[in-house]
Amino acid sequence: MQGSNKTETERLERDVINAALTWYQMPGGLSERALTVAVESLLRGREGGKNKPVTDAPAQEDFLSSPAEQTVTTLTMPTVAGNFVVYSDGSALKNPGPSGCGWVVVSDGKVVYEGFEAIGHGTNQIAEIRAAAHGLNDLPVGSTVDVHTDSLYVVKTMRGEFRKKANIEHWAFLDEAVRRHKAVKFHHVRGHAGHDLNERADVLANKGSAISKARLAGKSL
Repeated sequence: MQGSNKTETERLERDVINAALTWYQMPGGLSERALTVAVESLLRGREGGKNKPVTDAPAQEDFLSSPAEQTVTTLTMPTVAGNFVVYSDGSALKNPGPSGCGWVVVSDGKVVYEGFEAIGHGTNQIAEIRAAAHGLNDLPVGSTVDVHTDSLYVVKTMRGEFRKKANIEHWAFLDEAVRRHKAVKFHHVRGHAGHDLNERADVLANKGSAISKARLAGKSL
């Protein structure tokens, strides 16, 4: 009986992975490995009842209900330090609600890397912070990076104009990502204003939110 259950679980994991790969039209390799980790985490979470949203979080603090899903990335990760531009964006349905973030990495005017994360239940502010951090973490140590985001919250906080009063662990995540590099500058870009790369980051962030919504509802991807 145990062997039968294991086979059924493996079949479910494979079906979810195949469906997701088809949905996002991604190649195999890294994307499939990342999705495998995400599905295994999803199944374990269901068994342990860990996917329920938090309802008693402190009022002054934005929150996540559960650890973020495995990030999914495409194209080729840069391996040599250099000059890069990152476009990042966050998404939270209903805010707070199912959230995700996306980022696009540009080198010499060309997109070389992009990714997204299904965060879980959280806020748009958390998603915006994590998007910038992931974009920086995906780059070789010692790079010079310009981060473009439509979040004034992120830009003004990282410029020292706003104090870090909430989301402390997420700011720490971003601060650590910044410290990896030679120089990092944050720039504000107007959201939904027809900027192609900002719009691409938005699409990726929405994919993350969609996965978070399905996971929190107890559904497969």
